[in-house]
Amino acid sequence: MVAPTSRIAHATACAALLAIPAGGLAAVPAHAETAATGPIVTTASHRAAQRAARWLASRPVAQVPAGQQADVVVDLRITGASTASLAPRLRSLSRVAPAYATTAGAAAKVVMAVSAAGAEPTALGGVDYLGRIRSAERDGRFGTTAFDQALSMIALRMAGRRVPPASVGVLLKARSGSGWNFSLDPTQPADVDDTALSVVALRAGGLACSTPAIRGARAWLARHRSGAGWTAFEGQAASANSTALVARAEIACGTRPLAALAFIRSLQASSGSIAFTRAAPESRMLATSESVPALAGVSMANGLSPG
Repeated sequence: MVAPTSRIAHATACAALLAIPAGGLAAVPAHAETAATGPIVTTASHRAAQRAARWLASRPVAQVPAGQQADVVVDLRITGASTASLAPRLRSLSRVAPAYATTAGAAAKVVMAVSAAGAEPTALGGVDYLGRIRSAERDGRFGTTAFDQALSMIALRMAGRRVPPASVGVLLKARSGSGWNFSLDPTQPADVDDTALSVVALRAGGLACSTPAIRGARAWLARHRSGAGWTAFEGQAASANSTALVARAEIACGTRPLAALAFIRSLQASSGSIAFTRAAPESRMLATSESVPALAGVSMANGLSPG
């Protein structure tokens, strides 16, 4: 879902675990419509989400790594799977999660999956994964990375727990210009993935889209579009993963990211799987699992509800 120092490193992390102009900002980024007055995504995107979910569901449960298994549980629930049908995946996750969820971000992904499946994230296989998130928190800072911070905030929201106001303050203080980077270092350049995910986390923490931080981040993202979609780093081809995160940031603010979702759909194969880029499929499991929420019109800033 996000990039550390290289896109390959980001994919590994995910698998192991996701300047305001003086005259002010444009009201809406160029890639999104104004506030939605109907469904946040089109029928075509909903159908693409369903096809992607069916492909994910066809993957052998035992062969899916822990972090991606957590993502798949969320994706299947978003697209209508019953909690009962997710029980085998939850059992599989419970066996590998203790060794996997050693960071705040990884524990957060487990909490999101367990919450989506209607179970209790304090007692999966006898382990308290909410406790693991909370034990990593210091004065609103979760773990060490933007992924740790953002995913922890989103996970708490999904689990129906309070998102500490201090965690919003941590993100606001960590801004690099109008965005964020993986290390949450305000002296280093921002990147697309961490900026988009941070917008979703700020919305999960209750920050309004009208605030300068979110308005500035969305405008920054609009300026850093790469052709038809978005990429984690300048000069690279647009990817489904980065574009899906940008779409989720827009969905979290009630706009329709039509161009972003159309680009993701263009990467979908007849099987339902989604390629990383046009030229390099790379991990279809990762690209597909990260694309489903956006295609379904769910940012996850408000749990599994649309928007």
